[in-house]
Amino acid sequence: MTEAMIEIIRGLSRSRKTISPKYFYDERGSRLFEEITELPEYYLTDAEFEIMREYVDEMAALIGPQASLIEFGSGSSLKTRILLEHLNELAAYVPVDISEDHLYESAMNIRREFPDTPVHPVVADFTKAFDLPTPAIMPVKNVVYFPGSTIGNFEHDKAVELLRVMHGEAGENGALLIGVDLQKDPRIIDRAY
Repeated sequence: MTEAMIEIIRGLSRSRKTISPKYFYDERGSRLFEEITELPEYYLTDAEFEIMREYVDEMAALIGPQASLIEFGSGSSLKTRILLEHLNELAAYVPVDISEDHLYESAMNIRREFPDTPVHPVVADFTKAFDLPTPAIMPVKNVVYFPGSTIGNFEHDKAVELLRVMHGEAGENGALLIGVDLQKDPRIIDRAY
């Protein structure tokens, strides 16, 4: 049995059945998720873009020059484009995603839009430690970027594990920039999901 099968069986054997969200994001799943984010009921996309536009200067200042921006679950990197427009002299942008085709397509688009930004895509399950590429310019710090509210999809213990992985990838002088959703009226959540 593969590791994935064992993990899925373990999740479905619990009293509260779960399947890790990573199994939803193959090529087809990534495209479907992009379509879902465009629905009016999926309020998160508009809220996230609003937050990005309002606080992008603060985020860019905290990241600073010569940093390596490591985006977990990068998908199409739409929100990241807003941030990249405000970052000067980035050592590297490292989009990390489990969906290889979607990742490479997105990385190619980022390279075209931001030709001065070194882009190093990494195909990986970001819930586990992975090897970071070595950029041409050594970064002053690694900043793990996890926009959206994906962390809310994880059960508590898995979220803690993920934060440990992020800490490991950021390193001793690194930083985490994570999006979280506030508590909402359950009816709003039900319509979104």
